[in-house]
Amino acid sequence: MVDQPVEHYRSSTPKSGSLYERAAAVMPGGDTRSVTYHDPYPSFVASGSGCRLRTEDGETLLDFLNNYTQSVLGHAPPAVVEAVTERFERGNGFGAPTTEAVALAERLVDRVPSVEQVRFANSGTEATMNAIRGAMAYTGNETILKIEGGYHGTHDTVEVAVDATGREHQGIPRDVEDRVLTTPFNDPEALKEAFATAGDDIACFILEPLMGVAGGLPADESFLHTARDLTEDHGVPLVFDEVMTFRLGYGGAQERYGVTPDLTAFGKFIGGGLPVGAFGGREDIMSVFHPHEGVADHSGTFNANPATMAGGIATLDALDEAAITDLNRLGDRLRAGVREVAADHDHPLRVTGDGSMFQLHLTDETVTDWASSAAGTEAFEDLFLAMRNRGVFMAPRGMGNLSTPMTDAEVDTFLETLDAALDALPETSS
Repeated sequence: MVDQPVEHYRSSTPKSGSLYERAAAVMPGGDTRSVTYHDPYPSFVASGSGCRLRTEDGETLLDFLNNYTQSVLGHAPPAVVEAVTERFERGNGFGAPTTEAVALAERLVDRVPSVEQVRFANSGTEATMNAIRGAMAYTGNETILKIEGGYHGTHDTVEVAVDATGREHQGIPRDVEDRVLTTPFNDPEALKEAFATAGDDIACFILEPLMGVAGGLPADESFLHTARDLTEDHGVPLVFDEVMTFRLGYGGAQERYGVTPDLTAFGKFIGGGLPVGAFGGREDIMSVFHPHEGVADHSGTFNANPATMAGGIATLDALDEAAITDLNRLGDRLRAGVREVAADHDHPLRVTGDGSMFQLHLTDETVTDWASSAAGTEAFEDLFLAMRNRGVFMAPRGMGNLSTPMTDAEVDTFLETLDAALDALPETSS
């Protein structure tokens, strides 16, 4: 029996519909975060606990979105709540450093192969922005090389060739296109050509070891090693955006894939659920931010605020090697299960990802890069709503990830729900 997902959704979420009308009157699009919108309107969430959300309409949703990888320990993990609350009760804005920042920085330096020194910011966008600025200050160059389809936040420099060629939207200055070069993902020969043409003028090469927005695509290790060799040969800092992928290994995706960059950007979960970003790497590059000896400036009212740092400490301590290993095991099982479900249906369906991250694609084609990815296409809208109407929440573009409160039972529920949702899809969605 074919489902009518939009009608079902509207009838199940009248309070969210009313709240959206109120929100749209005072905020363009009804929110301050473009990615949370989906047709006909997004649900409003009242609370979250573990791996489940409670909406304002009284629904319970199994959360496979986890705020786009941020809630790796699930929602309101007790140890993190206790750490943040205790620290906030002692004050949180002093205009001076605190011991919590030192402790979190020490943990990042200890865990991540590339990081000798680190600085804190308030978002992944700020993290990549300042990593790029650091590379520019260090090299004296202003040309940036990035991957076609690569997403690194919403600052001007990286808002090029994300969903299409050129600048992402009209709010981005046109001249940014003149200093941002792009290269295809997992194409070593094209990368060699890019460096042969412009290597001496490049300030840095930035990429995600597993591309997120472009389709949940892991990098080939040969591509990463080629990137490492070329950047070393040309004296160009290699920057890994690990805002999402840090969850893939104790030392991040760079440890998992065996390639050490010069700079790394962090965000998402390292603040325990509070706004956070960080960037770090080689001491000689990071020294450009030294307040007396450096040539670049970096500040921010909430940088390294102690409540965020306390939450990050508690989170990193809980996300140990055993926790990551189990998350990655569940991710492997989920992706294998998706392939089995897909084999039983006429609707085209592919799954990509690695570790605890995955991406569904409604396509028959092999997904290898941004151009072949079906992430975020209109065809996925019905499947997203069909899953969400059955109690499983993921990104409208088909992206998902796991959290530590999840077990094999939650993976089973996801696969059963996917099977039922595909059964209910109209043939026109394929």
